[in-house]
Amino acid sequence: MRLTPIEIRRHRFNSRLRGFDRDEVRTFLDMVISDFEDVVRENSELRRDAERRVRELRNFRSREDNIRDTLTTAQGLVQELKRTALKEAEVIVAEAEVQSEKTVQQAETQRSQVQEEVIQLRHLRERLGIDLRSTIESYLSLIDAYQSSQPSRPPLVEVRRESSMGAKRNTC
Repeated sequence: MRLTPIEIRRHRFNSRLRGFDRDEVRTFLDMVISDFEDVVRENSELRRDAERRVRELRNFRSREDNIRDTLTTAQGLVQELKRTALKEAEVIVAEAEVQSEKTVQQAETQRSQVQEEVIQLRHLRERLGIDLRSTIESYLSLIDAYQSSQPSRPPLVEVRRESSMGAKRNTC
């Protein structure tokens, strides 16, 4: 059973013959009561301090748990962001590769078309040259026929041919 300072103060001793000096016992009890009150007060303060520290410790542990949860969540978000960024980068690279293939194919198609046009233009030039030569020869034949039907004049075409031949010889 725990004693309180009040119980100590109220406690009365039985007297006997040749007993203790009552004043000395009371003085001693007053000292014990005073010390006991100090101990009880100190104990009470220590309990309040311990309770406060326990609350602080719980608070710190709760904060620590919150920080740990936040850190875990942040790490998860970072990993998710990395995965998302990696996927987006892969998509961008794939799209760029597809676009570059399309560009190369378009360039190849254009090159083939230009090459085909060049071949067609060469054939056209060749045909036009042949047609032009044939037309010129036809006109020359017509001119020769016309001149041969005209008796007195020298052939105009031969003069021109000779003069152009002479000019060609002079330039060589």
